[in-house]
Amino acid sequence: MKKPNIINETALLDEMKRSLKDDADFFSNNGKEAREIWVVREFLRRINLPFEDSELVSQRQDSKIDLQFRSANFQIKEITDPNIKRGDEVRAAYKKVRDAKTLEDTLGPGFVYDVPAISSAYQLVREKASGAKYNGHKAQLDLLCYVTRTRASKISADEVQLPELTALGWRSISCLIGDQATVLCIGHDAPLFLIEAAKNQIFT
Repeated sequence: MKKPNIINETALLDEMKRSLKDDADFFSNNGKEAREIWVVREFLRRINLPFEDSELVSQRQDSKIDLQFRSANFQIKEITDPNIKRGDEVRAAYKKVRDAKTLEDTLGPGFVYDVPAISSAYQLVREKASGAKYNGHKAQLDLLCYVTRTRASKISADEVQLPELTALGWRSISCLIGDQATVLCIGHDAPLFLIEAAKNQIFT
């Protein structure tokens, strides 16, 4: 009888532990800054704007600004599935794998999710922009929504209603969903790179 490849199993288990620890750190409270940098970095790449990572500057936790990039004052909001507790789930998965002695120990029931109804990313962003706080500061903030909601459709040009978005008071409103980055609303004093991105964007 062929013996199991203990070396490969141990190496795979060690890799799983390293990977899940990185995930647990990323989705922890202490990982908020790293998550925000990642969102802005992906957004800038998707609008084809060259930049240096050193230009992405996180702000203090008590600041209305999450991250500054050049003249942009990004306030970042993730739109997730309802009732998701991703941080708790990632920590639980990491603990299970961390304590495992064999690959078999990592097996077991997973988390059960309610599948949300099909939704429009545009409507989700509009609701988030309407409900967000920061009254009195919105005119100096650039809202960037990152949509991770399951079964959310990408934004189409005919959905965007500029008057209703402008009335919400933000200096600009943008969205990142999957591989689509869109600038939905810009004020006259919005950062130039966002104004240019809005002029040149093609909805896909």
